[in-house]
Amino acid sequence: MSTPIPRRTALRSAVAVLGVAAAASAAGCTASGDDDPTASGGSGRGADDGDSGRHAVRAQPAGTVGVVDPGSGDVAAWALLASRALIEHASTVVVASGHDADLEAGGAAARRLGVPLLVAGEGLADELDRLGTRTVLRYSSAADGATQGGATQGGATPSPGGSVSPTPVPSELGDREVLPGTGPDDLPEIPGLPLPTPEPGPVVLVVEGASVPPVVEPTLAAVGAQRVAVPGTDPRASDGSRDAVRRSPEASVLAVGAGFGSAERLAQRVRTARRATELPGGGVLPFPERRMVALYGHPETASLGMLGEQSPAESVRRAKALADEYAALTDTPVVPAFEIIATVASVSAQRDRSYSRRTPVETLLPLVEAAEEAGVYVVLDLQPGRTDFLTQARHYEELLRRPWVGLALDPEWRLKPNQKHLAQIGSVGVDEVNRVGAWLAALVREHDLPPKVLTLHQFRRSMIRGRERLDTSLDEVQWLVHADGQGDQGAKQATWAALRRDLPEGVWLGWKNFEDEDAPMLTPQQTMAQVSPTPWFVSYQ
Repeated sequence: MSTPIPRRTALRSAVAVLGVAAAASAAGCTASGDDDPTASGGSGRGADDGDSGRHAVRAQPAGTVGVVDPGSGDVAAWALLASRALIEHASTVVVASGHDADLEAGGAAARRLGVPLLVAGEGLADELDRLGTRTVLRYSSAADGATQGGATQGGATPSPGGSVSPTPVPSELGDREVLPGTGPDDLPEIPGLPLPTPEPGPVVLVVEGASVPPVVEPTLAAVGAQRVAVPGTDPRASDGSRDAVRRSPEASVLAVGAGFGSAERLAQRVRTARRATELPGGGVLPFPERRMVALYGHPETASLGMLGEQSPAESVRRAKALADEYAALTDTPVVPAFEIIATVASVSAQRDRSYSRRTPVETLLPLVEAAEEAGVYVVLDLQPGRTDFLTQARHYEELLRRPWVGLALDPEWRLKPNQKHLAQIGSVGVDEVNRVGAWLAALVREHDLPPKVLTLHQFRRSMIRGRERLDTSLDEVQWLVHADGQGDQGAKQATWAALRRDLPEGVWLGWKNFEDEDAPMLTPQQTMAQVSPTPWFVSYQ
């Protein structure tokens, strides 16, 4: 039988693609979702049975997401994007040229009738086909085929790259009924129009301080869009945006403002905001919505840390009491946590020659379940020996599918072939680390989990080779570099400073206090005051 190594004796000291799914392109905006114009499920207005001649507008169903970035593209692209993201079917559409007067008159008419507004330009014919449009109310101050000028909507000064390119008003709109637009008080009679006021429909996320392009307003009104001002560009990160998309689980979503990223990325974030279980303390993003204070160790032995010094119930009480001490020192919510050693570095070989003992899931389960019942976050720590981290992580997939369970990689105990523990300090290449991150991110997406804390233990820069290439683009994990140095506080602060150098952007920081090895161990007050920047995860061993 192998002998675990006691931790305390260890050697440490939008200009993109416009479309729905893989649909066609136009400059300036993005969208993602279902591109079937015959699909049902969206909310509707009016009655359009195809025989009565009456007209209707139907909103896109849930799963359709779009992004309008007013800093790029032009009014034609913005209007097209809003239509694709929000409208599933519209039997009547107002089409205006790019002239100020036409945009103003066409917008007023669209609002009066309760239908979308589109602007002449690339992609218009395809969009009318997708919408199943039969009737077009057309506002054009020039003769058919004449070239329009470059004026922008409302006479506003265009943002960089945002002017309307000279575009011919199309002279052919297929077999559709085309009616000339006049003043908003002298509209042609169209059966079933104006449409009644719609029920609350799609959710429109608007960055605080940003404005909705006027050309988009009629389309928002046509589907009863619900506007939500958000403090940032991640709908997972604020109570307002999470509540809005959860209250309307069948609604499509349009985001207005710079920084939301691609429609595909936004769609996944919206899905997480809607479906993911909230973490202890609320919300779905581990950081910066909370700080964590953890007990570290193994449930079967006190030699590996504090978690082995008492029962699961007593560990819960101890972790909560420690977190309460920190909560009194910060305005950020502080939640208790366990960091459980799942695989233990061993001085002797296993059958697989890994020099790492895997703790059975059933042994860890009582501690994990006690944590879940008490609102305690859990991190599973891997000490893989000669095995790679991903192989070991897969062994604990059933625990990692739980929303409150994250993962930690301990490169000190990652051996090369023929190496043994205590003869040298281990290390790992960043490619192996990134493979774990990609696997964990896929698990989060598959099971609609909140993003996971993915911790990298480190006390020497050489322990993670190529750390500058860490894949921080993964939306489903939050990387945390955890400083594991022990000893006198001067040495620990030097380690802290070294690990922070060239830290990839978006990586959070953690700190460990050693009960017996630190000289002296910092109090909670000292940890919060003397460790700068203030760590987001503090563990005790």
